[in-house]
Amino acid sequence: MTDSIRNDIRLLFPVVNRLVYFNNAGTGPLPLTAVRAIEKFCHRAAEYGEVPYQQAEKVAEKTRHLAGRLLQVKDKEVAFVKNTSSGLIIAINSIPWEQDDNLVMMKDAFPANTYPYHLLLPDIEKRFVTSAELVDGPHCIFRLVDEKTRAVALDWVHFLSGARFDIKAVAQFCQERKIFFIVDAIQGAGAVAEDFGALGADFVVVGGGKWLLAPQGVGLLYVNSHTFSRLRSANLGWLSCKWEAFNDCFSPKPIKKDARRYEEGTKNYIGIYGLEASLRLLLEFGIENIHIRINRLIELLRSGLEMLGFEILTPVDPERRAGIISCRKEGVDMVKLNERLREAGIVCAVRENWLRISPHFYNTETEVEQFLNQIKIIGAKF
Repeated sequence: MTDSIRNDIRLLFPVVNRLVYFNNAGTGPLPLTAVRAIEKFCHRAAEYGEVPYQQAEKVAEKTRHLAGRLLQVKDKEVAFVKNTSSGLIIAINSIPWEQDDNLVMMKDAFPANTYPYHLLLPDIEKRFVTSAELVDGPHCIFRLVDEKTRAVALDWVHFLSGARFDIKAVAQFCQERKIFFIVDAIQGAGAVAEDFGALGADFVVVGGGKWLLAPQGVGLLYVNSHTFSRLRSANLGWLSCKWEAFNDCFSPKPIKKDARRYEEGTKNYIGIYGLEASLRLLLEFGIENIHIRINRLIELLRSGLEMLGFEILTPVDPERRAGIISCRKEGVDMVKLNERLREAGIVCAVRENWLRISPHFYNTETEVEQFLNQIKIIGAKF
């Protein structure tokens, strides 16, 4: 196989010197550009006691702009959150639920996109679809909707199968009926391009610690500006308001009129500094180029695994997948197989007894070959 990734990109990922790292759907490794940005913040805080608020905010606004470019939305529609869960909780608490409302959601979404609904909305009726149904199209959602449906909540890309769902059709359907549409995009953003500004979803949430290659503990919440007038106040704090300085603490300050109102207190600036560097790297390479790159690696993995007799869960159509390919083989313990791979320096994951492989744009064809060869070696011992 011929490697087609630039060497200067590989140099930014020290993990490749130690491991074949195919677990970007679990935790993405930090590129050196992010590490340096974080170090810069930390050294400034260590040597001078603080990073001035205005200086940190300037980096935050640069990061917000890059996030807007990634999601193809307005800067003012982007808020920083701790993680996917915190963004989803804000969305849930902002929706004006009423008695007898119902919610259409995925039965087998990742727990971040199921637990908040069950815990925060115990009295709201839940109507379920599965990822297997959604692979065949969004009609399984449409038939569950009635005049009492308040919201639809979906994963954009399924954490296990890697299936990428038709959220455009769902968004249009929900818009026409004034149904809130909430998207967990953590397994797609950074691996696949999507124009969320044109899509029309009400909320899109992305944790930074996977395909965005950012530190854990920082993420993004997109709130459609056309949705603001329909929302109730939630997650508001003192920094939801406009502050120019902190000398005058007691005069009332006006509340922000965009997504920044959801940043209720001090931001995770360490995470934001790292996120800014990672977003810059992804955008400079190009999300479309990243998708092409990942797709090539997925095709090579699929071909090799099928030749080795593995069953593939992930859709064949590139338009219906992102960066995950999951497989299993009858008579082979996937947990033990994954353990053997780790012993050989190859990092994947096991979810629901499927081996989940998730390469990113910095990975190479040679690493795919190493992975497949190691599967052959391990398989001979089972």
